[in-house]
Amino acid sequence: MRRALIVTVLVCAFYFLGAASAPSQSSVAWIRHSDSSDNLLIVEMIEQGDLSFALEVASALGLRTDVRIGEIILALGGMVDERPQWEREMILRMLLASVFPADTVEPELAAGLEENGEAIQFLTANLPRFSLSLKREVIRLLGFYHPAGSLSALMAEGRRLSDLLRLQSGDLDGEQAGLALTYLDTIQRIADPDFADIALMLLERSRHLEVAEKARSVSRSLLLER
Repeated sequence: MRRALIVTVLVCAFYFLGAASAPSQSSVAWIRHSDSSDNLLIVEMIEQGDLSFALEVASALGLRTDVRIGEIILALGGMVDERPQWEREMILRMLLASVFPADTVEPELAAGLEENGEAIQFLTANLPRFSLSLKREVIRLLGFYHPAGSLSALMAEGRRLSDLLRLQSGDLDGEQAGLALTYLDTIQRIADPDFADIALMLLERSRHLEVAEKARSVSRSLLLER
């Protein structure tokens, strides 16, 4: 009954506004009060709408109490349609930032990420192909929940950052520096001494003052863990 009513509301909204229009207030309000049993329907909404619609849906998902969004993440990550990769990544980034915001209490954030463990593993496995902005968001979350295989993926990302510094003679643009700082925050939070060598490499190769200072602090704290 509930699903039939929701479908009727959404069909009416698309009929009057068009699939490429911004979502109606009623559909956003519905998303706020939805739960994970509605995830596949929400995926359909994202697939049928334009970028503005999809971003509004992703933002609204951050307002609901049920944080189980794994099916949505996996569907967006594996979506094969006419939507460009950069649009899918922008939607994913909005989704992660909305549902798992930085100001969430750490135990609550970790628990929510663990409930989406399969999706987090998927995102981690695909880190190498993501844009810097989506990669930064995923790496931020790995500081609070790091499933099997994620530490080796983080090691690989650290080596890529180190190689980038070498290729660019230690210089980083703003987006690259933001990724490096998030990466250093994450390995500091994980506090695994095996990351000390990565932090030292970033320190040695960086000419970016903020990144170098952060790498110095993180390497010192990780070496003390040994």
